[in-house]
Amino acid sequence: MPKTCILLILLTFPLILIAHQNDSISIADSTSIDSEVMEDIDFLMLSLNYTNNNTLYKNLDQELEMHTFSSDISFFSKSGLWAAISITDYFKANKTTYETELQLGYQKAFLNFADLDISYTFHDFKGDSEYEGISYKHSVTGSVSLNSKYVSFFSDIYFMTGLTDNFFIDLSASVNIEFEGLFNKNDFIMITPTISTSLGTDDWIYERFTIQQRHGRMQYLERNGYSTGQFEYQSLGVYLPVIYNINTISLSFTVFYNSPSGKLKAINWEDQSGILISIFFTPNL
Repeated sequence: MPKTCILLILLTFPLILIAHQNDSISIADSTSIDSEVMEDIDFLMLSLNYTNNNTLYKNLDQELEMHTFSSDISFFSKSGLWAAISITDYFKANKTTYETELQLGYQKAFLNFADLDISYTFHDFKGDSEYEGISYKHSVTGSVSLNSKYVSFFSDIYFMTGLTDNFFIDLSASVNIEFEGLFNKNDFIMITPTISTSLGTDDWIYERFTIQQRHGRMQYLERNGYSTGQFEYQSLGVYLPVIYNINTISLSFTVFYNSPSGKLKAINWEDQSGILISIFFTPNL
């Protein structure tokens, strides 16, 4: 599998998986890959992941530790079409709690350094709703990435519909630090410090609220100087993925820290932190 593909997948995947389990970081479901390289190959990717995310959820007044195991199968066609299926188990929940996702997308390279991705996601959650994050069934995402050897920029725009309808924009930038041939000529390690900010609508804050509860929360926010029903800044995240690759196997360790907006902190959200450990396998087809 071409090295360029490996790098761009592993740069993006930790952010996606972490965001997928985090309310104050909106969910980015796209996968950024160098489509120009992809025009020459088909490939399959398998992954196993463990996440420990310490977070405070919108209906709780205490910290909730989210320990998850997830597995993913993705297929990328040289035509630009791709598909993925994933399942996540919240194994610390008091009852069986898991979610599944089915994704279909299309990618295309342009201008020799940019990639466009359009995708659809079907999402299904079962179990303890306190672990659900944003409750949605369908998501449509448009993504653009600008890539160079040392710096990458990502932008995701997406609409999610479920208990409420929400619109988000995520903007990210990463620095790519690479070391080749550590133990043999086929391996490399990459360190990619990344900063990401999220903007979006706020209807998800009031999920599962009665009309009276929604009105009360909106009044509380407005009395404290915050707007409601607006598209606005929601969070800032910092990520440090360290990726080791040899042949068809990659290992990734990511530390992350996320700070919600003042508005979210006003309703008892706190800064969040955690780790993500992943192993990726790309068998030869």
